Amino acid sequence: MPNLSTLLVGLVVLAIFVAIVARGIYNRKQGKGGCACGCDQCPGRGLCHPEESR
Repeated sequence: MPNLSTLLVGLVVLAIFVAIVARGIYNRKQGKGGCACGCDQCPGRGLCHPEESR
């Protein structure tokens, strides 16, 4: 199988991508948003924390 190394590297990259996406989904379901700006000054605060904008 001449392409075994390429296949293995591709599978590793795919596994890393899936892990990152799964972690993002998990964090989102746990209520941990992706805000990196501090949110008290964020113009899109209602998008990050809709329950606090009421």
